Amino acid sequence: MAAIHPIAFKAWPWLHWMQEQPEATAIIFGTSEITWRQLCDDVSRVHLSIVTNQHTIAHERVAIVSHNNYACLITMLAAWQNGWQTLMLNPTFSQRECNEIIERVGINVILNVVELKSLPDRDEMTLVGFNAVKHLTLTLTSGSTGAPKAVVHTANNHLASASGLLELIPFKCSDCWLLSLPLFHVSGLGIVWRWLIQGAMLKLADIKEKALITALEGCTHASLVPTQLQCVLEQGNCSSLHAVLLGGTEIPQSLVDEAERIGIQCWCGYGMTEMASTITAKRANGYFSVGDVLPNRELRLYKNGEVMVKGETLSPGYMVRGNILPLTDDWFATKDKGCWDEATSELQIIGRLDNMFICGGENVQPENLERILSLYSGISQIVIFPIDDDTWGKVPIAIIEGEIDSDEFLTWAKTQVLPYQCPKAVYSLPNNVSHSGIKLSRKALLDWLLLNLDNNFDTHGFA
Repeated sequence: MAAIHPIAFKAWPWLHWMQEQPEATAIIFGTSEITWRQLCDDVSRVHLSIVTNQHTIAHERVAIVSHNNYACLITMLAAWQNGWQTLMLNPTFSQRECNEIIERVGINVILNVVELKSLPDRDEMTLVGFNAVKHLTLTLTSGSTGAPKAVVHTANNHLASASGLLELIPFKCSDCWLLSLPLFHVSGLGIVWRWLIQGAMLKLADIKEKALITALEGCTHASLVPTQLQCVLEQGNCSSLHAVLLGGTEIPQSLVDEAERIGIQCWCGYGMTEMASTITAKRANGYFSVGDVLPNRELRLYKNGEVMVKGETLSPGYMVRGNILPLTDDWFATKDKGCWDEATSELQIIGRLDNMFICGGENVQPENLERILSLYSGISQIVIFPIDDDTWGKVPIAIIEGEIDSDEFLTWAKTQVLPYQCPKAVYSLPNNVSHSGIKLSRKALLDWLLLNLDNNFDTHGFA
């Protein structure tokens, strides 16, 4: 695919669309349809409220506790329009976690989301002009293997990401994308920027459990995990939905086939926070690959299989105590191990290089085992960890979400993988392990496992 350049917005994208199509619908939430004119009016009023209430604070970087609602969205847009960098915080973070993060990043203040009913009347005042190369967003990495880092992006990074993906997935100005992922995650911000670059519609709605079906009404596009798509197919026919970007875990081909049969095109890919979301993508087709490189990105494999990336979507660095630490001078090392599929010439992601361990002299890649063993009926999620063993060095242990018989599962697992790869014990996924909204925290899971480990599992005959 030939690289393309993002729209050269001369003003903030929402102001651009207010000039181009002021009465077109921009936002849908509840029974309300918000036009681009009303959106811009509300954003300007939020701006005034923020300046009035916090005028003594010299803002540069602000944090906002993130919720996928209209008030939070326009507060974020208003902060950008005021020239501030925003860090969206996971609302499940404790006060201690929030304090640690804002100190580590160098945040000036946490903004309260402005209540719409308390907004003053709009007044004319000078706003900060749109600068596509200025640092704009701070997004925390998942922290799945350690403390989360605040990744800096410019508007151009986000626009390049959005335009490249939309070269593959058609998304017109008359289409509507459900904000189904949190704004504190780069994938949630990715939805916002796809909406902004196309001047399309964005729907805000409750998506918890059965509410997802209602939320999808009128939406043409959604970003879902496979269990959510399964719920959609089981509970209702969303006639408007025709494109789904899937992520989060292995994607069963039977699920894709069922969705495609009723007109829902399914896409999948590979991405990361540092690259402003998706890097490679493809139509989901049952093959263990994540597609080809999208426009505005570059990718190559190092001699050890490590995925290296760069391009217009690559972050300029991490924000640490108010200073930017550059990611790289050239190619960014992802720590993901990959290979090129010989049959399709598409990228395959094997797993994290820092997750691999040695058992009895053999390399074990946890993600590879997770893909294979997740096929067992009743498992919705499985995570493999290495545990110290006097005889074998490290042995694999499984933490599973789902209703299964552990003994039957382990018997089946011995028929699917080599002996040194077979889990030596099974634990149920705990309910109290921290979650980023997209991924389970491997670090938090491992900490829990080490506290609850029963070392009486059998490794005899393990060879």
